[in-house]
Amino acid sequence: MTSTSQPPPTWSRRKLLASLGAAGAVLVAGSLPAAVKARGADTIIHDVKEYGALGQGGYGDQDWTGIQQAVTAAARTGGFVFIPAGTYLLTKPVQLQSGVHLIGAGTTLTHLIGATGCVFNALPPATSIKIGHLSIQGGSAGSKAFNEDSAVSLLQASSVRIYNCRFHTVYSPILLRSCTRCIIENNEFDIILGNMPGKPHYGTAVYCAGGEGHLIRNNTFRSVSIAAAWLGEGCSASLIEGNRVSYFDGSAFVIQSDDAKKPGSHNRITANHITNENASKTGCTAIRLTRNVLHNHLTQNSIEHVNGIGIALEGEEESGKLFPADNTITGNYVRQSTGSAVVLQNALRTISSSNSIRNCTLDGICIESRGEANSRENVLSGNILVGCNETAIRIKGAKSSGTLLAGNSGRDNGKNLLDEGTQTQMAATF
Repeated sequence: MTSTSQPPPTWSRRKLLASLGAAGAVLVAGSLPAAVKARGADTIIHDVKEYGALGQGGYGDQDWTGIQQAVTAAARTGGFVFIPAGTYLLTKPVQLQSGVHLIGAGTTLTHLIGATGCVFNALPPATSIKIGHLSIQGGSAGSKAFNEDSAVSLLQASSVRIYNCRFHTVYSPILLRSCTRCIIENNEFDIILGNMPGKPHYGTAVYCAGGEGHLIRNNTFRSVSIAAAWLGEGCSASLIEGNRVSYFDGSAFVIQSDDAKKPGSHNRITANHITNENASKTGCTAIRLTRNVLHNHLTQNSIEHVNGIGIALEGEEESGKLFPADNTITGNYVRQSTGSAVVLQNALRTISSSNSIRNCTLDGICIESRGEANSRENVLSGNILVGCNETAIRIKGAKSSGTLLAGNSGRDNGKNLLDEGTQTQMAATF
């Protein structure tokens, strides 16, 4: 290991290649990610192996010490922290700092394992952190603290980007608490494990607790226990776009707030592809909005082969409690769900328009009131409903009031309309 009396050399890309000779320069240049190469010859590179990391998968503090020292140095000088190909076992979390860009040699080459579950964290308020081109695998899930067992756990961080990474057999890959403007893009999440009382982030790939302005885009999620992405505790103004989700036990995406003063609002879930074809789990909901969620938009999503509900908006059953309100469901394609395609339960002023719904075992769109609460003033317009085994549109219960039906059409349904509500208004429907 490098002596503490003489710090490891700080390399620019130019100096690093020049020092290795022709053969070594070709080898190292080939292993550097394109993001480093594109920055030019004078980009500063902190190679963690120059700080003592071994990358041989052995138990001990060398890997953690080497990566942590490289991160600390990069926070002073700028540049990249480069983690070459290898398997690095981290006995405790690496604490990231503002301005650090940490990059591996690729998801098939650079593997990090957190012995306690957590690989990276940061003291608040950190900003401008990037993590890319590496793989994080699950270790132990033994930590009892809420924030110490997520692979990447950040509090009050901003302008974070996690990209081109792979998370495999992890209980909680990414936990963002009160963070802003975080980008999670082009990652793979495989086998996200677990469901543990008191740890709502367990089994969810990307869990956002509060905060705003996040972008979750173009990721692939496979075999997720609870959810691919969860916007909770009033998380707002975020975009979930262009992701692919398959094999989930709970939901693909969730927006939820249990706080009357902090609604989950102005989020957009758009252009995602969600399927549970050939999955054995039943009772799933592809997209779920629950309790105090306002002004959210669900658009252009493709939902297929879900063993349960396609899209659900759910309010509490007690009068005067928390309800979804003023949300929009438009332009979605829902096919072959074993439950209903769209369910509005104790929801207020929802606009569900121009959706294509086909081959549902139960209802195409169901508006219902449960308990003491009610669904009211919802609008269903321009939807196409085909092959719904029970009913294309069902309005359940007299407390479901003030629904507007306009321009909905369909065929081959058990029934086109079953209306038990009050003050329903209809125009050119079926």
